[in-house]
Amino acid sequence: MLNGKVIYVLLIALLLSVVISPAVAASPSDISIYQVDDRATLDAGSETSFKWLIYNDGSDRMLVIPQLNASFSDRISYDLEPSYAVLEPYQGYEFFLNFTAQNDMYSSSIQGTITFNVTDMVDLQTEEYEKQFTLDVRSIYGNLDRENKVMGVWDNFLPSPLDGNWGAFGVSILIWMGIAFLVMELLGPILHRFTRRTATKWDDIAIDVMRWPLFLLLLVYGTVSSLEILALAPELVADLELAYIISVVLIGALLVYRIIAKVVVCIGKERCRGTASESDDILVNAVELMAKVIVPVAAVFAIAGILGMDLGGMILGVGFLGLVIGYATQSTLSNLFAGIQLMIDRPFKIGDRVPLADGHTSEVVDVGLITTKFRDMDTFEDVIVPNALLESQVITNMNEPDTRFKVNVKVRVSDREDPKRVEELMMEASRRTPQILQGKNAPVVRVSEVKGGRMLLTIFLWVDDVANRHIARTEYRTNLYNIFRENEMDFALPRNMVWVNRQ
Repeated sequence: MLNGKVIYVLLIALLLSVVISPAVAASPSDISIYQVDDRATLDAGSETSFKWLIYNDGSDRMLVIPQLNASFSDRISYDLEPSYAVLEPYQGYEFFLNFTAQNDMYSSSIQGTITFNVTDMVDLQTEEYEKQFTLDVRSIYGNLDRENKVMGVWDNFLPSPLDGNWGAFGVSILIWMGIAFLVMELLGPILHRFTRRTATKWDDIAIDVMRWPLFLLLLVYGTVSSLEILALAPELVADLELAYIISVVLIGALLVYRIIAKVVVCIGKERCRGTASESDDILVNAVELMAKVIVPVAAVFAIAGILGMDLGGMILGVGFLGLVIGYATQSTLSNLFAGIQLMIDRPFKIGDRVPLADGHTSEVVDVGLITTKFRDMDTFEDVIVPNALLESQVITNMNEPDTRFKVNVKVRVSDREDPKRVEELMMEASRRTPQILQGKNAPVVRVSEVKGGRMLLTIFLWVDDVANRHIARTEYRTNLYNIFRENEMDFALPRNMVWVNRQ
């Protein structure tokens, strides 16, 4: 049996062993927090992050919950990751505070505090750790000190009552307007001075292309710069700078379109007038059409990116809209791609003669991306044919490889006539017809058939120009008739057998 003193000593020893045990001694104070950076810069339209490393130096599990204490503009978004963490004994973890600023964010400096609430998951003791940080936000251009400065540069030197912000603003606006009009008026004479010895019209084209975009750019920049002279709220200044960026994009799109329309297209058309290939004209028209579509679309996407819009959703919407439009305009698109194919293959050009599906021969008047215009050589009417129909049919170019055209004329005589003599008369008729070629392209006569007391001879004739094929046939037949009469030869008439029944 243990006496009372021994039991008392054992109880005290047991209590001391529990108190100084590592499992019981652990507390939130065993947490170590390391801040990687306490200051960061955030540009408008970009992202930045703060980072903290937290270690559990004790033997208990610790629950860590970060909490942000700061006031931010609605143009800044942030998130804490992770929102909490459970740290096992002797384990570390990383916490991030991520910031994103919109494009229209203004310059400012933000002081913030992040609090880490640490709870011992064994004895539920809680302790807080605070860490300070500074976030420097910069707008697209940064806030320049333009208050009460003429042109945003020189201190206001004007007398009262123009010695304030509004006075500097008004004078600056007038100066910028004067600069814009002056540049607009002097641009032409300056360029003419440098190009007066040349015979080209490049100076006129350059003036026409650059004049209005440059004027608008100076006017917009001067207006925004002058407005920043006033004591405006930082939010409004950032909005003005964003509006200026959008205006620059629009002016740039206008300049690109005018360069394509005035320089590329005009010079291309001028050069195409001296070429024999109509495909060059089609290529120029295709470039002009692409400029009308691609330049505005590119400007819209650029502005959407500046405003921070979700381009993925926009692209998906545009793609779906493109499917709908493509289905509704599949005939037009078919003609468009057929026109491009005609431009690449170049089966004919303006002035060529092409037989159409109705059997009439037509002359090509104009080749477009959607339709091709012909002039019927028989009726002299304009015929508009969709390019898709042309692509699906066999195209015969009567002008290629040259304008010569081969025709044939059939002649029937009695089988009692000498074929050689008939051939000589037929050749003589061709020599009397001026549209029929001789020499190496001389006509050829063949006996095609002998049947029913008649002999069929065919003469193959080369006509000097496909446009003269009908005239050549007519004149040849007339000359052949006269030659036959001169030589007392008759054309064979069809014979009909008539049986008479006397009963």
